[in-house]
Amino acid sequence: MKYLVYALLIFLCLDSFSQTTKLKKDSTERNDRYWQFSLRGGMDLATKSKMPSLVKMPLKGYMGGLSIDKYWGWWGVGIDADFFSNDAPKYDSAGFSQQVAPWVVDSYSASSTKLERYFAGIGPSFKYQTANNQFTTELNLRGGVTRTDGSALSANTTISSVTGSLITPLFLHSGYAEKYHAAAKAQVRFSYYPVKRIGIQVGAYYLYQFDTEEPFQYALFNAKPEDPEIVYQQTALSSYGAFVGVSYRLFDKKSKPAAPKSKPPVAAPAPVVVQPAAPVIIQRDVIVHVKDEQTGQPLYNASVVMKGTDGREQTTNTDKQGIARFPKTSSAAYEMVAMLNDISSTKGSIALTDFNTTGSIERTLYHNDPRFTLSGKVVNKTTLDPEGGALATLTNETNNGVRQASSQSGTGEFRFQLEAASDFNVVGKKAGYISNIEKVSTKGLNRSQVLYVQIELGVEEASKGKKITLNNIYYDLNSAALRDDASSDLKKLLIFLRDNPGLRVELSAHTDSRGSDSHNMRLSQSRAQSVVNYLVNNGIARDRMEAKGYGETQLINKCKNGIACSDAEHQQNRRTEIKVLGE
Repeated sequence: MKYLVYALLIFLCLDSFSQTTKLKKDSTERNDRYWQFSLRGGMDLATKSKMPSLVKMPLKGYMGGLSIDKYWGWWGVGIDADFFSNDAPKYDSAGFSQQVAPWVVDSYSASSTKLERYFAGIGPSFKYQTANNQFTTELNLRGGVTRTDGSALSANTTISSVTGSLITPLFLHSGYAEKYHAAAKAQVRFSYYPVKRIGIQVGAYYLYQFDTEEPFQYALFNAKPEDPEIVYQQTALSSYGAFVGVSYRLFDKKSKPAAPKSKPPVAAPAPVVVQPAAPVIIQRDVIVHVKDEQTGQPLYNASVVMKGTDGREQTTNTDKQGIARFPKTSSAAYEMVAMLNDISSTKGSIALTDFNTTGSIERTLYHNDPRFTLSGKVVNKTTLDPEGGALATLTNETNNGVRQASSQSGTGEFRFQLEAASDFNVVGKKAGYISNIEKVSTKGLNRSQVLYVQIELGVEEASKGKKITLNNIYYDLNSAALRDDASSDLKKLLIFLRDNPGLRVELSAHTDSRGSDSHNMRLSQSRAQSVVNYLVNNGIARDRMEAKGYGETQLINKCKNGIACSDAEHQQNRRTEIKVLGE
């Protein structure tokens, strides 16, 4: 390409020398019918709309282009071809650190890609030209297509607060993956021709790309970094800039009058035009399988995009069997790719000749994510139905990372990607509900054999007056001392009271019938008080809780004094309960 540019510049210089001697004569003869060839280069400023102030805009860059125009006086038609390269978007980490003060930003990371575009367009050109042919002002209007790639931005940070270290996603925009968009460009050029054919140009332009709306999301920290507000938006792309360049004009030859003819010409017979036969459109069902590359397991809810050479684009998600279906697809050549957890699969393609076969057309795409997938489901322990709208919190006990996801309405499902060789716990959060704490570990798991780690997270509504039994609170034998190392329900109770700061509760303890009634009453009261003291020591206000010991007065089975029962039956009566008193 550069050798072509060098050759063109040498030609322009030689032509300029040959035309200099003719300039004085030609400048008195106006000629505004010509071909014009132009090369240009300059600065481009690309803007993505609706970006938060922490993402720096516009994106600086450069451009280069070529124009070919044909003028028949003050108007004409032109073709433009341009290339644009802009800087990768940047996230203002310093501004973010001020936004979340007084919490401490431990670390910050961001990744981004450059923006590259190609534009090709055609449209009308209008000009004003002086009588001596030396100065022209042009307005060029072009409609065409752009090919856009890059401009992705992902930013994360680690924040320290009183609750520990929190890994927080700040911003995510996937950018453009070699997408084609309709585009329009308006351009103004000013040219000076020191010689007849060669000129110098300066100009400016504005380029608008249609249907470039792409989703992005970012976090707002209005109160606490532990509970950011996720904002979802759509961005659109446009740019403007200025350039300098050179142009070359090739003037039309002046027409000569036709010689008189003695006889009128005999009209030739009209040619017979044979219309080509319309292409035959064939429709086939296209079935795309998406599988995990290491285990071969089908992948659910992967987004599959299929693009055709006819400009059509179709998108759908895989079902539980990892299958995406595109019914009654018209014959054309297609390319396809799947996306799951921000990672692309291998690419597949369909040739036009594949539609000549019978039956459906099937392709398989392979996805490689080195992490494990936690597939969870929130279940209401009272109705046993899926519970939507619960916020599942995943804590990596190995590196103290914290992530959150909402359970889906209707299915109660949620998902996380898990790092290898790590221990995790999962707890749910929903107003007025108390949640189990489930433990998960990827230590010792082989990623080539296991993809999904599955759990069921139980939540139970704590309505006013309802008693909920906390079975996993343990005491030393015949003592009120808590064994908090083995009492998982203590943490479950603590999280519930933190998530529902307006509730007042009664914490009651019960014993079995063995031992004297007075001893059991004193023991149960002491045990209930031990639970209250534990919660107070962990930040719960004492006036929100009442400790109540019931001894053996509220047995839940037949095991009264004098009745022989097994240890398991006596264990049912040794329990701790919570009851919501009100707000």
